[in-house]
Formats: sequence, C-alpha cells, structure tokens
Amino acid sequence: MGMFEMSAETAAAFGAKLRQDAEAKLSEPVSAVAAFRRGGASTRMAISKSGIGALAYGASSLFSKKQAGGLPDKVMLALTPTKLHAFKLKIRGRDWAAGEEVGAWDRAGLSASTTQKMNVTMLNLETPDGLSASLAPIGVKDDPIGREFIQAIQGS
Repeated sequence: MGMFEMSAETAAAFGAKLRQDAEAKLSEPVSAVAAFRRGGASTRMAISKSGIGALAYGASSLFSKKQAGGLPDKVMLALTPTKLHAFKLKIRGRDWAAGEEVGAWDRAGLSASTTQKMNVTMLNLETPDGLSASLAPIGVKDDPIGREFIQAIQGS
C-alpha cells in the first residue's frame, strides 16, 4: 500500500462515520455518502511555493470555486432515494463532521459523469436548476468510498 492510499480498515471507519453523520441529518435512508473537495489544490500549492504572489493564488481559488459550483472547499455528498444532499465538511485534526446543509437537488434530472485529472477521478454534477460542479476525491488519490459513491450516483 502506498503512502497516500487508504487502508481497508480506515476506509470502513471513515465511511461509517460519514454515513452516521448523514443519517442523523436526513429523514430518508442514505444509499451512498462520500467526501469530496474542490479541485486545484496542486495548482495552488505550486503557486504558493513559487512565490508568484497572492493575486495568482486568489485567482486560482476563485477559479476552483467556480468549477465546484460554489460549493464549500470540502463537502460531504449524501445520496438518498429521491435527493442528492451536500453538507459542508468540518475537519478538526483527525475528526470529520458534517456541518450545515449547503444544497439539495432532486435525483430526477441529475447528471453525473467522471473525468480523469491529475490521476484522480473527478465527479462532474449537473442539475436541472443550473448547478454545475466538478469535485475531486477528498484525498490525493481515489478512495474506495468515493468510488462507491460515484457508482451509486451514476446508477440513478
């Protein structure tokens, strides 16, 4: 197992914690849940290391926010039989918790696709009400929880 890979035990514990948080906030059963982030982290790290400046870093951040449809930097997506819910993901050290709900969309008419970028699978979402978001897995590599979520949302 590589340095950035999630062990089976870690994945199971992380997935169970995400599911528990989602189920506590929703009245419907949760069919899949995963954590995602905005893309562009590598670009922003390169900008900060190169000393280009705050303006370039800010522009990169704004571009990433636009690509993620205005969703928070880290987001938990929960899929129920009728809706896709997005929650702000709070991170404190090694503890993760679902924060406030930042969006909910009907599954009917929801479009989900994937693209490969920087060796990760980007989740691309489009809703009938105009949300267009491209999100990366929460880590620096694909994780089993994110892959399971992508399979579930594309199966709808």
